[in-house]
Amino acid sequence: ASFQILEQVGAVAPFLAKVLGWTKGRSYFRGTEILEFEMPHPGHEKYLPMYNLQQQYIEQYLHDACAASPLIEMRWQSEVTGLKAEAEGATLTVSSPPGDYALKARYVLAADGARSPIRNLMKLRLQGQNLPGAYVIADVRMAHDYPTERRAFFDPRGNPGGTVLIHKQPDNIWRIDYQLRAGESAEDALKEANIRARVQAILDDIGHAGPWDLEWWSLYTANTLCLDDYRHGPVFFIGDSAHIVPIFGVRGLNNGMADAHNLGWKLAYVLNGRAE
Repeated sequence: ASFQILEQVGAVAPFLAKVLGWTKGRSYFRGTEILEFEMPHPGHEKYLPMYNLQQQYIEQYLHDACAASPLIEMRWQSEVTGLKAEAEGATLTVSSPPGDYALKARYVLAADGARSPIRNLMKLRLQGQNLPGAYVIADVRMAHDYPTERRAFFDPRGNPGGTVLIHKQPDNIWRIDYQLRAGESAEDALKEANIRARVQAILDDIGHAGPWDLEWWSLYTANTLCLDDYRHGPVFFIGDSAHIVPIFGVRGLNNGMADAHNLGWKLAYVLNGRAE
């Protein structure tokens, strides 16, 4: 669905030139393969069910598409510090290096992320669950010849008692997600020496004996949270500002694109007097 949206807005070409597509996944328990699955991909479907691509490329290609459009204006070093919402529209207070100014809008789409400043200005709170467990993401550069598939390991030797996910990405980058052990602190888990030791144990377990470089790492927890209502007068919340889901399968990014597309054409109908 995301690639169909990108095609409709004329931005899909650079994505297709860079991504790695896949349809197959494998799951292992203590080193033994217990599941192999193939995602359905009918011959009439134009795009594969899954593609791997690092976020910085997604941001770059979307930025390039926005910069090429005469309908879009980007303002950098700008922060929304105030909001007044009324029936006929909203007035934003924007802070920028030249000074603060007021910006009037018939509608506001708050696509400002999980910590949404606009949501906080409106004193709205997400409701839901913070799920147990924490995970480290480590991007590793290596020449590893495994095909582009999703691999999930449960209770592997490289991370006993936890899980490991491994995905291939463009540019010989492999994303390794691993679950922290019970009682393991985030502070210790994010120390570079500890990450390198854990990644090496995971690579040893999958039989990769070659060199590798640690490119980037982070930590995340899984949450299922959302606003009770995504619309508040002229303000619409989309993406992570409206709902947060566990990142597995990149559902947050894909859902955000779907929100923007769905709301975009509907607001266009309203603004052009075509809605019934």
